[in-house]
Amino acid sequence: MNRDKISAFTLKIASSNGCGLISILYDIYEEYEKDAIDDFKAGNVDSAIEATKKCAEVVSHLQKDLNFEYKVSGNLYALYDYVQRNVAKSIYKANSDGLKEAKKVMDELGDAFEQLAEQDKSKPLMGNTQKVIAGITYGKGTLNESLMGNQASRGFWA
Repeated sequence: MNRDKISAFTLKIASSNGCGLISILYDIYEEYEKDAIDDFKAGNVDSAIEATKKCAEVVSHLQKDLNFEYKVSGNLYALYDYVQRNVAKSIYKANSDGLKEAKKVMDELGDAFEQLAEQDKSKPLMGNTQKVIAGITYGKGTLNESLMGNQASRGFWA
């Protein structure tokens, strides 16, 4: 994943609520998965395995953050365990077969959490973040970002 995508995900995370954060984790998984599959096809096994390990880290994070007070968490844990086993299969076999199998489950779960995030109207988890407005304003292909809010009250002045 390149720096631009990492920056985009960072901005999304800073302004998202709980369901939105889970949805973003699925998007991050999807980016690493795409990178790994493309690298396996291109014969770049080392970088493919690194991207596959990042997929495993995201799934591990999703699995650790489950709240078992809800019954659905047990089902999600089992699905994440299935995905982890398939991702591990791609690592030790050095091919994309396990990732392709895991993709079926992660795509379905990602779509479900995306729909939940659209319905969730709760406040963002991070309250004191800057609002970033981005858009194409002054020319074709030009992206301008503006920070909104009172910048004088943030941080320390020396």
